[in-house]
Amino acid sequence: MWAVSLLVIALALVALWKTTPRLRQVTVDKPGGFEPPAAPAGIPEGDEVRILAGSTASKYVDRLGNVWLGDRYFNGGNVFSTPHGYHISRTQDPAIFQSRRQGSFSYDIPLRPGTYELHLYFAETLFGEGNIAGGGETFRIFDISANDQPLITGLDVIADAPGSNTADVKVFKNISPARDGYLHLKFQVSTKENPFLNAIEIVPGIAGRLRPVRIVARETAVTAKDGQLWGADRFVAGGQTVLRTDPVRNTADPELYMGERYGNFTYTIPVTPGGRYTATLRFCESWFGPKKPANGGARNRVFDVYCNGVALLRNFDIFKEARGEDRALDKTFHALEANAQGKLVFSFVPVKNYACVNAIEVLDEAK
Repeated sequence: MWAVSLLVIALALVALWKTTPRLRQVTVDKPGGFEPPAAPAGIPEGDEVRILAGSTASKYVDRLGNVWLGDRYFNGGNVFSTPHGYHISRTQDPAIFQSRRQGSFSYDIPLRPGTYELHLYFAETLFGEGNIAGGGETFRIFDISANDQPLITGLDVIADAPGSNTADVKVFKNISPARDGYLHLKFQVSTKENPFLNAIEIVPGIAGRLRPVRIVARETAVTAKDGQLWGADRFVAGGQTVLRTDPVRNTADPELYMGERYGNFTYTIPVTPGGRYTATLRFCESWFGPKKPANGGARNRVFDVYCNGVALLRNFDIFKEARGEDRALDKTFHALEANAQGKLVFSFVPVKNYACVNAIEVLDEAK
């Protein structure tokens, strides 16, 4: 009798085991790092990768509409976060700089074969004026390599930005994955203190050249008649913005001239050192003129424009050169050289009333 009962119980247990879903071992990325698989699985986000270093956020959408993911593909280092709302100058997306990975660390990022452009984002919030560790230049210096080839030797973010709590972007062209299908980035101590990184952006590149930079002085992007996308205002410090509504003449793309930044301001556009660039500055006088709110006309607004300290325009009068208000006026400059930090710094300096600009385009002149 007992034997029969035991047999029935055993058969029931076997049947239950066969019909019950069983647990599977799942490999999960640990918070401390990422181990590359035997073969890269490709990029789930497509051909663009945006990573917030040190961030646990699942997703962040910036003001340009780009999607950033939390930290991944890393080995080593540790995480530090600045308080929410911490002021970072020269950016409209301070959340990109809120967290960082620091120490000696690396990233192994899977990429499809091809040519890419790499943007690395930094803002020094530990050292420098107003920060808890004090100091300034020379207090943190580190090296960065890609696929065991040096990208930057002796990077001092405070000197490069320049300044603490200031957004700094380093741009690199002709980036490709290594033979194993990964882009291997290493951040190592150079002479002092730990390296750090706030964010990584990888986008499809153009062999030998940087992608065009197109900016409109307004909060939203504009698609021109030729299909080119002009991104919302960025890389800027100082000044104010206003959106005009009056029709703009002398152009097929009036929307490019309806947003305006005015005041005393600078655009610091990251490019690569040693390159030469063509810049087109777009203007429209929408405040002064016989039929405008401020009345007047010529000589009511006069200003200078400099690139890396070299004068591009002196005593510039939009109304006078455009021969009236609400008329598009473009000024193009060739063979502009990046400064030693790999930036084109456009300074708009008032002479009479405020300087202004509506849009900026920068093109790499490399063949």
